Amino acid sequence: MKRYFAIIVTLVLLLAPVPKTEAASKVFADVPTNHPNYTAIMYLLENKIIEPNKRFGLNDKVTREEVAIMVAKATGLDGTKKKTKFKDVPATRYSSGYIYSAVQAKIINGYPDGTFKPTQKVTRGHMAAFIANGFKLTKEKDIQFKDVKKGSTAYNAVRKLVYESITSGYPDGTFRPNETLTRSHIAAFIARAMDPAFRPSQSVTVTRGIHFGMNPTQVKSIESKSPAVFVVEEKEGNATILIYSTTKYNYSTDLIYYFENNKLQFIGYDFMNGEELYHESDELFVIYSELSENARREFGKDFYYESDNEYSFSSGWDKTGYVVLLTVNDDELSTTANLIYLPHSLLK
Repeated sequence: MKRYFAIIVTLVLLLAPVPKTEAASKVFADVPTNHPNYTAIMYLLENKIIEPNKRFGLNDKVTREEVAIMVAKATGLDGTKKKTKFKDVPATRYSSGYIYSAVQAKIINGYPDGTFKPTQKVTRGHMAAFIANGFKLTKEKDIQFKDVKKGSTAYNAVRKLVYESITSGYPDGTFRPNETLTRSHIAAFIARAMDPAFRPSQSVTVTRGIHFGMNPTQVKSIESKSPAVFVVEEKEGNATILIYSTTKYNYSTDLIYYFENNKLQFIGYDFMNGEELYHESDELFVIYSELSENARREFGKDFYYESDNEYSFSSGWDKTGYVVLLTVNDDELSTTANLIYLPHSLLK
């Protein structure tokens, strides 16, 4: 199993490095890696939507000011401090520029009494309006929540978020528009608005009828109907690996599904079947050429190519919601030849 962990980690670091942040040890000590919104929070941190701090405050109620800043940053608005029309948001306030820009962009409004009320808590209904306006969502899903009546201020915005799979409401048919939001929740909503890969209901089929975010049981159910032969399931910490024996591009391969916290993160084909074999440079090139030719037939023209023209060959394809990476390498000890599927959200 360690070999497969090494394959995945090496490919991610070598070909698609996740931006380095202090997330793991120096910031947000209150956000455990197994938290359901951990990836979304780290995504916002890496994209400078939120600032590093010792504490994130998962369950703190988010304010109008905080949401204005996050949505403004996420949509590329100017945050330079400036005078606003609100008597409770002076030019000296750190958020004045973002609030000014968000108001100018018609993302958020003030109140009739000339205030903005920056510290007022944000409801789910308000959140829907801010995100729908900020990301210029136009299409609506024909859905009716029991507690969001037609004509209400949140009605159209909520339907827009549902259409884009940014939200889905609750199982009891409610949206709870008056419920206040936590910082954890707003991080998830903004990440979903920025990158479709975070949207749980808008799943992109990657290969073999599988999509990222599936749990091991779901993947097993699909593969049980395929010719692939189940080999082993192994666990290490919060990670799980399922390995199947199958064929790909006329090669007998190990098909690897890698999960963290029971959610599918990577899919990989190991064309060497886990064996430690050594190939000369010309042999490596033949292997790479054959695999890349088949991959181009499947994915189209590659957007990425890198090689030392001797012992390392790599190509990549950018698809909707995910990236495919092909690598053929030899470290003077053994050859690795892998095709890896990675979601966009892990590459930013």
